[in-house]
Amino acid sequence: MVDQAATAIATDLLYRESTALDQRKWDQWLDLYTEDAVYWVPAWRNEDEQTSDPNSEVSQIYHDSRTGLEERVMRVTSGKSVTAMPLPRTTHFITNIVATNADESTIQVTANFMVQLFQPQRGAQYVNFGDYELSLAMQGERWLIAAKTVHLKNDLVPALIDFYTL
Repeated sequence: MVDQAATAIATDLLYRESTALDQRKWDQWLDLYTEDAVYWVPAWRNEDEQTSDPNSEVSQIYHDSRTGLEERVMRVTSGKSVTAMPLPRTTHFITNIVATNADESTIQVTANFMVQLFQPQRGAQYVNFGDYELSLAMQGERWLIAAKTVHLKNDLVPALIDFYTL
C-alpha cells in the first residue's frame, strides 16, 4: 500500500492542473509538466480495447515532449485554432485519485475525471469523462507530471477534443 503522502501530492498536482485549465492559465498549466513529458490520448481499437503503441497506432493526441503541448497552447492563444474559437467554458472534476506506486523520486497515479463543457456560441453542453494514468517526477523541489495518459471513455463527442477538454 502506498502512503497517504504520495496520494496527497498527486491530488494537489491534479487539482492545480484542472484549475489552471479551467481558468485558462496556460503557462501555469505547462509549468506542471517536465520538459520530456509524454501526453497521450489513445484511440479505441474496438469497443473494448484502446491502442497501445502511439508510434505505430492511431492516437487522439500524442506528444512525446512538452514542446508539443507548448505548440498546442500557442495555437489556442494566437487564435490560429479557428475550430476551437471561441473556447468552450470548462469545469474539471477529478476523483478517485490513488497513488499506486511511489518512491522518493517518482509517483504512479490513477484518477477518474469528468469535464463539463459549455459552448456559448451554440448554447450546447456536453461532457468528457474517463480516467488518467500519470507518472509524477521530482524535479528540484517540485513534483511535476512526467507522463499522462488520458483514457477518454466517450470519444464520440460532438465537439473538438483537445488538452483543455480532458
